[in-house]
Amino acid sequence: MDVPSYNCIMCDENVLEKRDHLFFHCKFSKTCWRYLCPNFSAKQNVHANVSHIKEELSVPFHVEIMTLCAWSIWKTRNDYISNNVIPSFYRCRRLFKEELNMVFHRSKRKKYVNFETWISLFR
Repeated sequence: MDVPSYNCIMCDENVLEKRDHLFFHCKFSKTCWRYLCPNFSAKQNVHANVSHIKEELSVPFHVEIMTLCAWSIWKTRNDYISNNVIPSFYRCRRLFKEELNMVFHRSKRKKYVNFETWISLFR
């Protein structure tokens, strides 16, 4: 596979695409995280970002939410690379909601108390 550049394709910052940039520092990913956590601001490293998001969400299913947000960003990026689908926040948000609903329907209700209420906030 010929890769013309290793820079982030999700933003116009001309920055090397590394994990922390793609998932937390990129303008696109910041928009995605602020949808879930309005006060999100990217921290120095992945561990600080995860802790910050966990605090901000303050729900027992924060790991699922963080994983699905990162997965949606990743899928949006890959759709652009593989299928020339222009990245958009709305598409990423839709992917997130679809995956979130699937997790809810597969989950054990006792473990995910208030999960349905939380999901309804983002419809």
